[in-house]
Amino acid sequence: MDIKKRLFKIPELNTDSSLAGMDEQQLDQYVKKLNEFIDLYPENEKKLRAALEKKDVDAIINTVKFFDKMLADIYAEDLSEECKKHVNNFKNISFERISAYVIYLLSTIAALSIDIQVAIIVEEDKHAADEKPVSTNAVKIILAVDDDSFCLDVLKNALTDVTCNVIGATNGGTALNILRTHKPDLFVLDIDMPGMDGLELAEKLRNLGHKAPIVFITGNADKGYVLKAINAGGADFIVKPINPQNVVARLKKFL
Repeated sequence: MDIKKRLFKIPELNTDSSLAGMDEQQLDQYVKKLNEFIDLYPENEKKLRAALEKKDVDAIINTVKFFDKMLADIYAEDLSEECKKHVNNFKNISFERISAYVIYLLSTIAALSIDIQVAIIVEEDKHAADEKPVSTNAVKIILAVDDDSFCLDVLKNALTDVTCNVIGATNGGTALNILRTHKPDLFVLDIDMPGMDGLELAEKLRNLGHKAPIVFITGNADKGYVLKAINAGGADFIVKPINPQNVVARLKKFL
């Protein structure tokens, strides 16, 4: 079945052996569990973010335990074990480190959720899809800054169907010049840029009085980077390579 092939491509599910032995009925039950996970994720993500804002460690632990159970139920063993390892240590570490792990966990699970949805839907005919250009009269403006112009193009193409105007810049200096004539509603900043990196640019944005959310993107998934992004005022953290569906789902929350 095609769905097996698509699910096999999601490494976080760790399903190489379990999927291969499933008959059609077992696979249907498995997909049902995946759908339950997708349905329950948004509500529990809100709970986890609310607990972070209140610095309620007990509520954070309870919600992370819920994610651990859901991940174990869908055989995402690696992520489940990581949840257990961190939650057992929450009482012994600083709240900053707890926050860093929670943001990392949410980013990973959000990406997994999107990947699952892509895997279990019937692929539409891409050639028949109408491509709608980004409206230049859109109310919302996204300023995306990345020294890799290809990544900027991926972002713009991913947001084609979202009512917004994506303005791209390949360095911090150009981005600051753009701010003379535009007031973005969202910033998407690459951390790893020559000269002025994304963290330095974020600091300048805040010093200039810009309060729009900042979403960082980077090719480095190290948790230390997540902590740096949080300390720099990041609202979210996206790891390259960019998954278009994931980007749309993550950025729409801030528009």
